[in-house]
Amino acid sequence: MSHLVLLAACASGDEGDAGGFGSGVTTATAGATATSPATTTSTGSDSQVPTEGSASASETTGDAPTTTGPPGSTSTGGDSSPATSDDATSLPPAADMPGEFEVCTKVDVLLVVDASASMADALASLPATFAEIQATLALEVGEGIDDFHIAVINACPAPPNFHNYGAGDTDCEFPGGRNWLASDDPAVAQKFACVAQLPDQDEALGENGGYNSIPDTCDDGDDEDEQPAWTAARALSPAVAVNAGFSRPDSVLFVVAITDEDEALVDPDDVAEIHDAIVAAKGEGGRVVFLGIGGDDGGCDNAYGGGEVADSKVLREVADAFGGHGMYRTMCKKRGDDPIGDAFTEALTTLVDAACSSFPP
Repeated sequence: MSHLVLLAACASGDEGDAGGFGSGVTTATAGATATSPATTTSTGSDSQVPTEGSASASETTGDAPTTTGPPGSTSTGGDSSPATSDDATSLPPAADMPGEFEVCTKVDVLLVVDASASMADALASLPATFAEIQATLALEVGEGIDDFHIAVINACPAPPNFHNYGAGDTDCEFPGGRNWLASDDPAVAQKFACVAQLPDQDEALGENGGYNSIPDTCDDGDDEDEQPAWTAARALSPAVAVNAGFSRPDSVLFVVAITDEDEALVDPDDVAEIHDAIVAAKGEGGRVVFLGIGGDDGGCDNAYGGGEVADSKVLREVADAFGGHGMYRTMCKKRGDDPIGDAFTEALTTLVDAACSSFPP
């Protein structure tokens, strides 16, 4: 099986990010070549934002450009079309690399989702997305990934505990008392479907939170429960003992933050603090991939109903902070019927695959 929980080892990322894997890698021969999508080039804040129905491949840029390709590609803001196999080129090993490279065998996926009432239809799409992720990991990432972890949490970092309860105070019965799932857990798809139906904000702040039914303590008035990226950073901290075991040192970490609002900067001072906290929790930026999903510049119609998706400027900037390991896509209606599922597939087959397949020993 191959699915949610984004943790993966990369060959390169933020400056100085490089390292080796332990038992979670396989070794390829010296003569192998690495294939990567072609360089994609677009503009940043000066790009013209297309309107609904535009034929442009790039949906939005926002005020900060956002990388849409693996290391070595040129950043784009918003929704640029992915490179196709026709655009890909076969590259020999870099001159300063040894004659062999390692391929990761593990991916850990952390899914952080805004649980406001307007997100109900988007949440309902996640079980189907899980099945697509499993198939993509198995067939199109590295040499095939069937060892994955996946964890789910809402956008409230108080407490920053991964969830093991679904809406309506439903115990999802995770194995071993854990609050995250492993690919070999019995009935993993059903348990994911349970936990992905997050208690909405009113329920979570009332009586039934997502971790052991403990209520959240976020201040809704300050939008403290609209912080998917910061919640990911807090939840990944080694100080949060209840989440132990999810993120593995020899895996690629794939963090996905989804909201129909924007990232509220309540606790962190700026985007850099969010990025740095996630990288510090993993240990190396080259082993992290970040996918942000929200609205485009000026807002847009929600593909899943629920009205308008707000301009997610800060979340775009968070994705951009990860450079070649970051991607931003929208959940706008103009992106199709299931833009969240499409964004998962694109990120897995480009950034996560690149991070997993090109890791030096």
